[in-house]
Amino acid sequence: MTHIPDHIPDLLLERFRLHELPPADAARIAERLGRDARLRERLTAIEQSDVVLHEHIARMTPRLAGRQPGPDRWRRMLWTIPAVVVVSSVAIAIVLRTDRPVAAPASGDRVKGNSGPALALYRRTADGSERLADGAVAHAGDLIRVGYRAAGRPYGLIVSIDGAGSVTVHLPPSGDRAVALKTGAIVLLDQAYELDAAPRWERFYFIAGDTAFDVAAVVQAARDAARTHTESPPGGLTLPRGLEQASFTLQKESRP
Repeated sequence: MTHIPDHIPDLLLERFRLHELPPADAARIAERLGRDARLRERLTAIEQSDVVLHEHIARMTPRLAGRQPGPDRWRRMLWTIPAVVVVSSVAIAIVLRTDRPVAAPASGDRVKGNSGPALALYRRTADGSERLADGAVAHAGDLIRVGYRAAGRPYGLIVSIDGAGSVTVHLPPSGDRAVALKTGAIVLLDQAYELDAAPRWERFYFIAGDTAFDVAAVVQAARDAARTHTESPPGGLTLPRGLEQASFTLQKESRP
C-alpha cells in the first residue's frame, strides 16, 4: 500500500483519476476528497487541463497530417501547446514520449552577459535538453529551441542566417510586424526546430525596440549581410534607428 502524504501531489491525483491506484489507496484518497473542498478543486482543474490539451491536439492533428515537407531549411516540430495551458504530469509525460521536445530551461536559468536583450538556445539530448554556449558546435538533425530575454523592451522579432545565405524568421511565426514580447528571465518560442544541412554556421538575431516595427526591414538587413558574408557569420545587422540587437552563433559540422 502506498503512503498517502498529507499534501497529495498532482501525479497521485492523476493516477486516482485514471484508476491506476491500488484499491486501498484509491479509497483513502476518495475519503479525503469527500471532506476536502480544495482537493476536489485541484482534481477538477487537472481534469479540465487534460480536456483543453486533448482538444488542442485534436485541432492540430488534421493540419499536421496534411502538411508535406516544403523547401524551408527548417522542419517545424510538434511543440504547439500554448504556455498558458497547465497540463497534468501524466499528460506531460505523454507529450514527451510522443514528440520528444526540447525541455524548458530550469527556473533558475539566466542569460549571461549584460542587461540588454539576449538570446538563449537549447538542444534536445537523450536526457532532456542542454543549454548551448554562443559558438557551440551543432549538426544537421539537432533539435533546437530558441529563447529570448526582452530586458524591458516591449516589441521584438528573431531571425537567423545560415551558411548557405538563407534567412528565416522565427518570431513572429506569421505576420509582418514585430510582436509584443513576454517578460521573464528566458522566454522560449512555442516551436522547436530541426537544423538542416546548411554548411558552416547558423547565426540568430534578436531585434528589440520600444515600438512595433516592420519585419521586412530586418529581413532585408539580414539578406544584405548574408550576401557579403559567405565564409564566416556576419556581424551586427544594419538596422533602422532605435532598434537593439543580440546575436548567437552555432558552428555547423558534419556528423562523423
